[in-house]
Amino acid sequence: MIRSPMVRAHNLVRRLRALPGAVMDIQMMTSELRAAQSELADRADRAQAVRHDALLDAANYAVRRQPLTRARTRVLFLVHHIEAWDSLDGVVRALREAPDFEVIVASIPRHFRGSGGFVDEDLVHEGLVERGIPHLRMRQTTDADRLAVVRALSPDVIFRQSQWDADVPAAYSTRNLAFARLCFISYEMIGFIENLPMDDVDNTAIDNRYHRAAWRVFCSSPLIKAIATREGALGGGQFVVTGHPKADRLRSAEPLWPIRHDDGAEPRARVVWSAHHSLTDEWISFGMAHLVAEGMLEWARSSPDIDFVFMPHPALRPFINDPSSPVTPEQADAFVEEWCALPNATMFAKGDYAPVLAASDALIVDGVSLLVEYQFQGKPLIFLERPGHRSFNEIGEIVMTGVHPAPDLETAREIVQGFLSGEPDPLASRQRSNMKELFGDGSAADRIVAELRAAVAQDRTCCHEGLP
Repeated sequence: MIRSPMVRAHNLVRRLRALPGAVMDIQMMTSELRAAQSELADRADRAQAVRHDALLDAANYAVRRQPLTRARTRVLFLVHHIEAWDSLDGVVRALREAPDFEVIVASIPRHFRGSGGFVDEDLVHEGLVERGIPHLRMRQTTDADRLAVVRALSPDVIFRQSQWDADVPAAYSTRNLAFARLCFISYEMIGFIENLPMDDVDNTAIDNRYHRAAWRVFCSSPLIKAIATREGALGGGQFVVTGHPKADRLRSAEPLWPIRHDDGAEPRARVVWSAHHSLTDEWISFGMAHLVAEGMLEWARSSPDIDFVFMPHPALRPFINDPSSPVTPEQADAFVEEWCALPNATMFAKGDYAPVLAASDALIVDGVSLLVEYQFQGKPLIFLERPGHRSFNEIGEIVMTGVHPAPDLETAREIVQGFLSGEPDPLASRQRSNMKELFGDGSAADRIVAELRAAVAQDRTCCHEGLP
């Protein structure tokens, strides 16, 4: 049957009207198909990553189980935190004197929150040069190249400065370094606050991924060993009590004050002010620099008979670049400019601060490590205590018996002025007993070298006898 032109036209119009809906259906189907393809690709990538990680773990385990065959055990130190070099210095120097060890030190880049990538290898390099430490410079720009260099060095043992994988490029992550026997000396002398849990780890001070992969963790005190035994996934079996090398440095540092005066005036009193980087409420919340900076500036201006050294935590300035910082970079720079323009004030950020502490008369600090470290000086230690900070653990309760808490700068200033006017510090003897109880006597570096040598000998014997 032949349809009339009108009918054909009507049908065509109907079909044309339905066309946008059909196109939309096709577009939706295409979009759903692409989403399904993307999800399948993501699943495949995740599965591939899981398989890759499993293979890498298996390969690393197999390599680690191989016997140590070199006459000299090759030890690699990866250094990103030059400000904490004192935690390694004595060990590196002692191992270089030992005939059965070969030492390689390498400077690598780092990432502190707000630093915008992995940076500052040049600063680490310069710090090692200043300290007379021969080293390699890891200036490769890709993780593949970085890891290739580490593997080419073929270390038997690797020391990394931090347990935090986020501090270093992925090439130096725990998983990528686990082909060697990993060792650790904490950059902080002793953990004395309740660390925040992360992922599946309740106590990241003693039991994160790096601790679990470590062959040996050299710790400062039996109290740390006890916490690791109680709370660690491995029962603290990899922890060895040796004391801490930084204690050796703090005990022996010769005084050196960074401010010089040529006016022939009487010697000035010397105060160090140290500031932590935890300015927000989202982590351990000790930092008070943003709350006391103007008050410290006024105190320094009005007290020309006192020298002031501002000693910020190395992560403080990078943190200020982070959007969450309560202080802008411009405000921080303006403060530093005003502070350093004063004839009796300066900033010290070079890392080798033990001589500065030895030359000072008192310390004002908001946390954390210097609450311990300054007690080696046996001098007034004033703790600017921010409300709501992370709690102290049982070690922290011991530490706090050697400090003078102050809820605000006005109180801290009154306490310091009293001591500078000649009042004796009633806590000086308590500080000495605290340091003896927490760190013992003698050379921690020598003990670490001896324990490392014993561990190497044990591995050689086990492998030789075919033991697991």
